[in-house]
Amino acid sequence: MSKSKTHSKTEDWSQNEVLFAVKNRGSNLSKLAEANGYDNRRALYVVFYRKNAPTAQKIIADFLELKPEEIWPSRYQSLTVKYTSPAVRPHVRVA
Repeated sequence: MSKSKTHSKTEDWSQNEVLFAVKNRGSNLSKLAEANGYDNRRALYVVFYRKNAPTAQKIIADFLELKPEEIWPSRYQSLTVKYTSPAVRPHVRVA
């Protein structure tokens, strides 16, 4: 997996793409987990079956020199939505 691979902004990388990208850089998730202080060598595999795993996502993304939202954009969409101005409420007079 190279940084030049094109994904839509809402398309998450598949499990195989993530594993291949890590392997291509000379490691695997077990080694990354161990290097980051996890006793359970399979700790980082949580990213494939649980969407709320920001620490594991960050470890993998940092290793790949990417941002987590570049690998799993659907998990970060609601955090990156830009709001314009709040809805204007009509003035209500209270008698």
